[in-house]
Amino acid sequence: MTSSSKEAEADANLVHSRDVDAVYNAPVADGKRRPLNSTVEFLITAMVGVPLFLTVVLPLSAVFQVGKKVLPVAGESVPLVTDANATANAKDVLEVEADSFPPISELTPLAERKYDAVLLGATGFTGGIAAKYMAQQYGCGKELKWAIAGRSQKKLDAIRQEIVKLGFAPAVDSIDTILVDTSQPSTVHGLVKDTRSIITTAGPFCKYGSNVVAFCARYGTNYVDITGETGWNKEMIVKYEDLAKETGAKIVSLCGNDSIPWDMTTFKLRQLMSKECKDTISKVKCYDQFKGGISGGTIDTMLTMVDGKYVEPRFEFDPYLRTRDGKKSMNKSKNASSQLMTKSDTLGGHGEWTSPFVMAAVNGEVVKRSQALSEGGNGTGSGSTLTYEEYVVNPSFKEAFLGWFGPILGLTALLNPITGVPMRKFLLPKPGDGPTEKQREYGYLLVSGVGEGQNGSLVRSEFYFPGDPGYKETAKMVVESGLCLALEGDRLPEQGGGFFTPSVAMGDILLERLCKTGCKFASKVVRMPKLKSNL
Repeated sequence: MTSSSKEAEADANLVHSRDVDAVYNAPVADGKRRPLNSTVEFLITAMVGVPLFLTVVLPLSAVFQVGKKVLPVAGESVPLVTDANATANAKDVLEVEADSFPPISELTPLAERKYDAVLLGATGFTGGIAAKYMAQQYGCGKELKWAIAGRSQKKLDAIRQEIVKLGFAPAVDSIDTILVDTSQPSTVHGLVKDTRSIITTAGPFCKYGSNVVAFCARYGTNYVDITGETGWNKEMIVKYEDLAKETGAKIVSLCGNDSIPWDMTTFKLRQLMSKECKDTISKVKCYDQFKGGISGGTIDTMLTMVDGKYVEPRFEFDPYLRTRDGKKSMNKSKNASSQLMTKSDTLGGHGEWTSPFVMAAVNGEVVKRSQALSEGGNGTGSGSTLTYEEYVVNPSFKEAFLGWFGPILGLTALLNPITGVPMRKFLLPKPGDGPTEKQREYGYLLVSGVGEGQNGSLVRSEFYFPGDPGYKETAKMVVESGLCLALEGDRLPEQGGGFFTPSVAMGDILLERLCKTGCKFASKVVRMPKLKSNL
């Protein structure tokens, strides 16, 4: 066996392992500890937090939100976005710089561009982690050609100095810096036109990402981001998908903790069921165990939505139901995740307390999009229905209750100025703040997936991320996604341009890169389909 064939076999083992128990037990083997809450925390929340919520926070927020509905601000109506007016609006943005674009037939081929990837948002919290990951994993001035981009030269230089501290001086001089203000279209050309991929962590994306997506679609440049803003992503699909198809640009949003772990889990369960069970998947359940923090940038994005600074347009039909030819998919997808605490028989075989996961709605939307794009292939029949459920598995009732009630209390408190303003000023992290390096090392994510087939098949998977999922692992996920598009073009399941989900655009090739850089994945058949009687 040649060395190349041995490498190929090793890569296949990474993404097709059947040792699910080893992956399930990996967090314990790595010394990870599930987050625990004390009895005192539980009692204070139950005896003080719940009454405060019911008598003060909820009434205040209800009155304030009703008032906004009764006395709306002039001009607040949500426009209907159709393919026709979306295309017109897209042209308005690109026509501002029309004279600066080369004809599509004269775009520089990806193989001849100066950079493999440009990291936008490198001066932010997650972007800084991503820049250091790229340096540590791929070096400076070596085979990978990459640059960092942002609005401030001073902050970009500071990131380069952080890389120097990792032991890369003087090689760090090979990392170019690109100044760009994404709100100024004239500055975006230099960001996009000479790279194979844009990797961006600069959010909120409804505020900082639209022009970048437009220019990537126009220049035929691949694009990945870490947004969880599905409404904005849908708007971008309607506006720029036809252009991306024409230029060959692959636009892939939600390439971080929103929502690669769950999108890839569903993809692999579907793939295994199709190949080994000859069955079509009908239900997916994901059980999450994780430990991680939150950054000011994430809070800033959340507040953008809470404050109504971005309102999702109305569409003729849900863009996440679009097939490759732009028609409405015959496939259906339903998110049936419970919004209450429940005691479930999880993979351990005994009842455990589960609670809703705050991002389950977003993950379910991405699974729906993959389901539509996979119509008629990848183990998805035309007209099939997929039910998706997702839960957090908790050590005890205390953690389940606090994990369920805490987000409800916090989000409701933000919906009125009396409790919301003090929270924003004194309690919530500011942009640039986030979990410490030590906290990021102690974090982890384990997604246990169960897939059920139309004919009774049952498949299982385990997907383990050994660091804080929202930051350390998100930085890795988005970087590997961008490099996957830039460097693995001939191996990708999608060869043309357009808007895709991570699993549809990159599939096993992305999973292979993630597993080579620290993640672990395994899946197996638990039960074959029931035999049909001839009687």
